[in-house]
Amino acid sequence: MVYRLTMTLVSEGQEGNLGTDWKYRIEAKVFCSGLLSDVTVEVPTHTLESGSVISPHGAPEPVLLFEGECENELLLRLRLIATEVDLFINDEGRVNKDIRLELPAAGEEASVQEIDLAAGVRESPGIRDRNAVFTLRIRLILENVA
Repeated sequence: MVYRLTMTLVSEGQEGNLGTDWKYRIEAKVFCSGLLSDVTVEVPTHTLESGSVISPHGAPEPVLLFEGECENELLLRLRLIATEVDLFINDEGRVNKDIRLELPAAGEEASVQEIDLAAGVRESPGIRDRNAVFTLRIRLILENVA
């Protein structure tokens, strides 16, 4: 059977005392008996106030991560790299997450999941005690298309 996996960026937010200029990148790799897809989404530098949760900057379109055949479950390997942009040295945090997605049977509705990825970011160099947690919420839709 043929399956389609799409990812939508739902919201972004940050909590902390680090700064308000942020950019981020999310890398997504899809596996089923080997690597099927490797996709990167980059969101450029923008202002994000501490304590706020907003729609993703630039309203990125949903991204097709995979469309094709698979006989077992899909493994989605995500990596979020969040960067607080500074004049001299940017501060960066990363988080990795593996998600196993069961394939919907013929005639079943699409599987929809929302997942939060939270990356801790610390001031560098660590002279001052400043840190933040950047959180990105994504929506995954896995559907049987044939």
